[in-house]
Amino acid sequence: MSKRKKQKSRKPSPTVQEEEPVRVVAKPKTSARPAVRTRSSEAIAHPLIFGKQTYIWLGGGFLLIVLGFLLMTGGRGEDPTVFDETVIYSWRKITLAPIIILSGLCVVTYAIFKK
Repeated sequence: MSKRKKQKSRKPSPTVQEEEPVRVVAKPKTSARPAVRTRSSEAIAHPLIFGKQTYIWLGGGFLLIVLGFLLMTGGRGEDPTVFDETVIYSWRKITLAPIIILSGLCVVTYAIFKK
């Protein structure tokens, strides 16, 4: 038998597949009173990494750093053509401000490692 005759003798394949009937599933029983959800029970509680005391230490350290930078500012003279070394290279800007900044960094480091 030739190939064409075999193809003609076959039944045509259905183009649309027959769908299975949908089964109805019983509904679950519910209580007479619906459950009330609150926002606090839905939210997952994420505790803070550090305690209150640690955050106080961190805040103090950051305040020391800001204070050190504020002490370092300034030095603008009244006359831009005159260079005043005593204002720019003062003890407050060269010595005191960096010491306060470094102490603030030490306080922040202590607060982090304290835990």
